[in-house]
Amino acid sequence: YETCDFLAKVEELPLPHETEVLFKTMLADDPDLRPRSMTEVAEALARITDEDIENGKRRRSELAATSAKDISRLKKRQMLLAAIVVLLVVAGGLIWFQLGIRKKDSAAVLEYYANQYARSVAFVVVDYSLWDDKTMAYRNRAEGTAFLADKDGYLLTNRHVACPWLEDSTLYMVINQLRKNERSPRFDYRMLLWFEGEKAFTRSAGLLDSQELADVYFLDSAFRSDGTPRLTIAGVAKPPVQTRQLVASPLKDDFAVLKIDRVPEGLKPLPLDLKMDAQKVPKLSRVVILGFPMGSRAQEASVNVSVARGHVRRSFENLLQVDASLYGGSSGGPMIDMRGKVIGIASGVAIDRAPGLLPIATPIWNMAMVLPITNSAAFLQDLKAGQIKWNGLLDLSVEAKLKQITETAANGRWAEAMAMVDKELKLSFDPSLVMAGGMMHFCAGDYEGASRLFGQSLSMDAENNLARLMLFIIDWLADRSSVNPHRQELLALDWRSPVEFLGYLFLVMEGMVDEVSALKGWDTESEKSWLYYVAGLIHAKHGDWAESERLLKEAVLTADFNSWEFFLTRAKLDQVQKMQLNFLQNEARWAEYQAEIEAFDQAIKKHDEANKPLRLKLAGLKAQLEESSPSPKDKLQVLEKILESAPDNGDVLVNMSFYSAMEEAWQQSLEYARRFLTRDSRQNASRLSMGLMEAEILHHMGRKEEALKTLEAYVRHTRDPWYRSVGECLMGKRTEESLKTEAGNSAENLITLHAALGFWAEGSGDKDRAIEHYKEALESFLDTWIEFDFARERIKSLRRPSG
Repeated sequence: YETCDFLAKVEELPLPHETEVLFKTMLADDPDLRPRSMTEVAEALARITDEDIENGKRRRSELAATSAKDISRLKKRQMLLAAIVVLLVVAGGLIWFQLGIRKKDSAAVLEYYANQYARSVAFVVVDYSLWDDKTMAYRNRAEGTAFLADKDGYLLTNRHVACPWLEDSTLYMVINQLRKNERSPRFDYRMLLWFEGEKAFTRSAGLLDSQELADVYFLDSAFRSDGTPRLTIAGVAKPPVQTRQLVASPLKDDFAVLKIDRVPEGLKPLPLDLKMDAQKVPKLSRVVILGFPMGSRAQEASVNVSVARGHVRRSFENLLQVDASLYGGSSGGPMIDMRGKVIGIASGVAIDRAPGLLPIATPIWNMAMVLPITNSAAFLQDLKAGQIKWNGLLDLSVEAKLKQITETAANGRWAEAMAMVDKELKLSFDPSLVMAGGMMHFCAGDYEGASRLFGQSLSMDAENNLARLMLFIIDWLADRSSVNPHRQELLALDWRSPVEFLGYLFLVMEGMVDEVSALKGWDTESEKSWLYYVAGLIHAKHGDWAESERLLKEAVLTADFNSWEFFLTRAKLDQVQKMQLNFLQNEARWAEYQAEIEAFDQAIKKHDEANKPLRLKLAGLKAQLEESSPSPKDKLQVLEKILESAPDNGDVLVNMSFYSAMEEAWQQSLEYARRFLTRDSRQNASRLSMGLMEAEILHHMGRKEEALKTLEAYVRHTRDPWYRSVGECLMGKRTEESLKTEAGNSAENLITLHAALGFWAEGSGDKDRAIEHYKEALESFLDTWIEFDFARERIKSLRRPSG
């Protein structure tokens, strides 16, 4: 049959404007633009008058003869009517056809996609073990699903499918036990992958009663990680560990990317919805999930993908809940919507926990937990762009390797230490080894190599702000700091960040903080060492070698000998001393200075030996603090011992003030706060919180007038706008509601605001209101903040029966 361009025909006819628009919408490709029924079409045609038709006809040339005009008009009117009838029939047919498509069972559409994509879905087996020399100490196996997501051979799956050992608590228990027995365990793994239709299973495996891979699976047809690898782990997402991160991402960013060496002929990658917003996925959206429930137990000889249908019940930023049945082996499978796009990765099922002394966890198999595709798709794009990601493999000897490398570096053999770490990086890509590689290359003066490794470290962990600072320092040394891509991130590290100090170092290097203030802006020995190191860098850059050497010597003797700041400072001191030697022309003075250098080297070693007992003591005390069981009273006792050994540690004073307040030792808490505030330091979270704490304790002790005067001075001297606003609120100059609005969704703003308001309300005798504020502070989930512990303990205290 012949096709006809009806839109072109409409253009040729002398139609009224409204009629022309009507016909074009009836013929539109987009069904949403077409009339919804023939009634709408009839109503639109009824509105067209003879005058409208005549106006439309004027676009045609008029015929000369009157009789010819009449005849022509009559014929054209007949043609027009005939064309209208034809167009109505065609458009009506199109509308009927579209309505028929809309009424078509959506299950058939999903069935079509399931069958189209099944061949690109793969069955994955991971077998991993722990060895003590030649003896296998532990072995486990996991099965799951992966799917082709890119034409270059990248597949997406779950992290717990690709690297099940990362969540195997028994494995780590065995590792710790072996290490306690002074053994050196070794980790090993094998991964196998088959696509739909490939022979993968040995049906006689049950008869052999064997767990050997070759007896259970058909290995010849598999993509394998062993031998000449055809299958590798390209990267795994770093799992969140902080409570607030876990609340925001309950599935813990559970995704990984695999890579095969060649895509089998005929396989096409599944299309990912790169722009999806998980929270906008409509409720009851129909989806299918492809995978391998029950793993190899529900398979014949060849891989056969299973399909589960369901509907999206609830959607969150990092989670989709679907009423589809999933079982072990389904994890890692793609969830496909009605458009044929992957919108998520099946990651598990909901868990019901029965109340009681021993809560029993019961899986809800028909409530699937699906990870939205957004983050994994972005991660995949990073890999394709050449970024390096952690592969999730365990290097159980990495601590011993790092010890050998740092011991070599401690003796000033920077090039040798750099060669050692490069050798190890060929065998292991552990994140700590990559970071150590960057440091050793930097200390050896290979800034290009250091930049490459720091970039890789940052790619593995976007929160590695030390790597970000080191990349800035490299550019700063080369006078390229103005174009460094990390300037804004470093500048944004204010009191809200746990690594605010790195942002402060950035400000010092950029000249935004003067040297005199900078050298007083530390709260711990580590911070002091960093600040003196940075000041030494600045003087060396300006050619002031003598002052640089003085500052660097102070930094070396202050630093912990196992810290990165020690190695950075020692390496820079070596460079500065060599420069000074080169300038000395007098042989006697040269020999004298060389002797001074050697004497200082000996002083460093003696200082290290003398401080070893103290370091061991402090390490033990800090370990006690990190235990979850100690009460505030017990922690206070440990902190007092730490303060005896490290009286200049400002962080200890801050904690002691808060823990004293938790124990309602108000005078003691006030004294610790004031002791901290008399120190020279920068306006960081510690100083800002202690300034409020002083006034709040006074208020709680009934010294109201003194408390207000303290607040007035605090607001007058505080540069940070948020803390200044909190102080004004306590003084009655700002309303609580205005600050809640200003706080927005910032967890850091909320915890500082409500902890302060709660303590102030407590001091005013309003116990119920204080509890409500403290509960709001806990809603921040910032359980690494001292304010969090304070709010929780004050709630307990206020609810404790009096007397």
